[in-house]
Amino acid sequence: MDFDPSNYFQFQYVSALFSLLIFIFWFGYWSLHLIAIIYGSRKLHRKVKCNVEADSLPGVSIIKPLVGVDSNLISNLTTFFFLNYPKYEILFCVHDASDSSLPIVRSLVEKYPHVPAKVFIGGTTVGLNPKINNMMPGYVAAQYQLILISDSGLRMKKEALLDMVMSMREDTAVVTQLPFTYDRKGFAAMLEKVYFGTAHARIYLTAHALGIVCSTGMSSLLRKSVLEEAGGIQAFGKYIAEDYFFAKNAKSKGWKCAISSLPALQNSGICSVTHFHDRLTRWARLRFAMLPYTVVLEPLQECILLGALTMPAASYIFGWNCAIFFLAHVFCWLFLDCVLLSIVQGYCVTCGQMRLLFAWLYRELSASSVFVRAAWNQTIHWRTATFRLRWGGVAELVQS
Repeated sequence: MDFDPSNYFQFQYVSALFSLLIFIFWFGYWSLHLIAIIYGSRKLHRKVKCNVEADSLPGVSIIKPLVGVDSNLISNLTTFFFLNYPKYEILFCVHDASDSSLPIVRSLVEKYPHVPAKVFIGGTTVGLNPKINNMMPGYVAAQYQLILISDSGLRMKKEALLDMVMSMREDTAVVTQLPFTYDRKGFAAMLEKVYFGTAHARIYLTAHALGIVCSTGMSSLLRKSVLEEAGGIQAFGKYIAEDYFFAKNAKSKGWKCAISSLPALQNSGICSVTHFHDRLTRWARLRFAMLPYTVVLEPLQECILLGALTMPAASYIFGWNCAIFFLAHVFCWLFLDCVLLSIVQGYCVTCGQMRLLFAWLYRELSASSVFVRAAWNQTIHWRTATFRLRWGGVAELVQS
């Protein structure tokens, strides 16, 4: 076969172009690290300031959907009875009368009568989303125009509710807490802390800095009037990721979405590596269904894969040593992640801590497997049912 120079030069051109595009993406992604660090350092763990008289603060209805118990449920729920806020109510929504959380909730309501609290049992079926069905009676009974939807696995600092309310400006309809974790023992707990303080925080903070919709529903303060204009929370019952669509609806109406100064402290008594991976897989499937382009983009946001792809590109364009480039890439990424984790944590975290280093490395190496599992099928098991996700985030019930 005769050698065709045109084919060779065409191959060289395509290789150079492809390498250049990868390198530009790699170079540009570092800006996300910097945006998250700068925005997080300016936004998080600021001293909570109340600019109005306590009597002028709006009331807040806290809706707590509950299904089952874990070892930390009592201590988590107790923190909500001691918030430094003058006017709020707690609306506990229990899945059914046989739920094991019901006696605990009733005992807490009786033990702390100084906080108005009600217990609703059974929910109301308005769609496929079991969380919305569970919350419906509490939502209907809420007497205040600010609604805080708060998951059962969260602890709440005393000043956190005031912090969220003060972040609710006149032009804001959704205020969320940056998802993070309460200090717990064990490798799985460290793994969760590393993920929520680095990879998740990087995207969450950057999105809010750029005004992009990126909201999680584990701790969301919402304007009830904005929800009512959309038909109430029941209008979002066909979605599993109702938190994202709450924010998307508000954004489409011209409202802003914000984050508060204090992160959300996840403190579930169920903490294992398997449970952690199952959560990430479920969330990835939700994102893939709502935003299909994330199937390609999300894996490219991970340190190991992005470094491995950019390594030959940098060698092809600049002649750099692949091994040295990859190691420099990983160490720089680790350093910036430690900086961001320190900002989210509220105090300095050093990269030299072996448990932290091992958890970070394990998280990065296992990230690709999560995406493979998520992309393999669009069926998720959540709360009491199994769902199949459709494009656009709409769900259909497979098994209840």
